[in-house]
Amino acid sequence: RAQIANQNHGNLFISIHCNSSPEGTGWSNKGVMLLVYGFHRKEEQMEALRENSSIYIEKDYKKNYDGYSETDPTALIVLNTVMQKYRKQSILFGELLNRQFVDVDGRRSRGVKEQGVLVLAHSAMPAVLVETGYINNPKEEAYLNSEEGKNAIAASIVRALKAYRNKM
Repeated sequence: RAQIANQNHGNLFISIHCNSSPEGTGWSNKGVMLLVYGFHRKEEQMEALRENSSIYIEKDYKKNYDGYSETDPTALIVLNTVMQKYRKQSILFGELLNRQFVDVDGRRSRGVKEQGVLVLAHSAMPAVLVETGYINNPKEEAYLNSEEGKNAIAASIVRALKAYRNKM
């Protein structure tokens, strides 16, 4: 999924999931959770940014950018700056989405968290993984499977996207 987004030069990567609890089926775990890439995986995201760099897409990039080296300190500084920018944008979108789920939909939230999820680490753009609820909580499962629940989740994502676009 990250590769598809990278190849299409996406502006924002949203991965939508249902959460599950290792404790098994029960009522205790509930709520949405929004994940941004774990900073401990920054090297993987740096590699994704490097691979998706527009310089490599251009025909004859070696001739056009004579002397360019991805190991040059200047190139590393630029990549690091882009990565930090994307991280801030990921957190911003996560917070906007969290507000929609909590303030508009009245959902419980576990907040915006950092986690070393592969799909986020390999995204060369701002990225958020949305855990829409716990599939092994019977009440949440019913909500996630209902038309009302699906529509509310989709509407929250769209509202957050509009707010994010306005801030960008």
